[in-house]
Amino acid sequence: MTGSGDTAGDRERVQITSQAELRRWLGRYHAQETSVWLVTFKKHCGDRYISNDQVLDELVAFGWTDGRKMKVDNDRTMQLISPRRTDVWAASYKERAARLIAEGRIHSAGLASIERAKQSGGWNAAQSVDAIEIPDDLRAALRRIRGATAGFRAFPPSARRNILRWIASAKKPDTRRRRVVETARTAAIGERPIA
Repeated sequence: MTGSGDTAGDRERVQITSQAELRRWLGRYHAQETSVWLVTFKKHCGDRYISNDQVLDELVAFGWTDGRKMKVDNDRTMQLISPRRTDVWAASYKERAARLIAEGRIHSAGLASIERAKQSGGWNAAQSVDAIEIPDDLRAALRRIRGATAGFRAFPPSARRNILRWIASAKKPDTRRRRVVETARTAAIGERPIA
């Protein structure tokens, strides 16, 4: 496991080669407030490989979440991981948390993150996104542009969820309107907005 001094931009890189190594790192640093780049090896690297599911198990267990991912080189990728700053939980994360609790693998920090989400209402806030329910403002925007509704429906479910999550996460009404318009405009030409 590598640590300090190995940065991408101003963020630390933490390279791991096993799920146990990630769990040890999170056990020690889960209370820090800064994000880091988690560097992992690709599947062809054999015993140094750790799957996305293994990474997510440990992140959820310690109250962290995953972010964007990028290539480091032919053998490694890096993904931004962060302490969970939002209380909104997608269904897949809630299911993962329930499994980790049942297996006795969740840390007190993960339980605290779940409790915060339940207290704030964020635990159930993403249900419409998870169900891919199109909000009224987006439905109206899609109808106004020829081909936009069909274009949006042609996206895979995971892409539609990501777009809906992006729209729902807008903090200001103007930001939400811009995201709705951008979604309709790009769906009409068969492209996804850059969310």
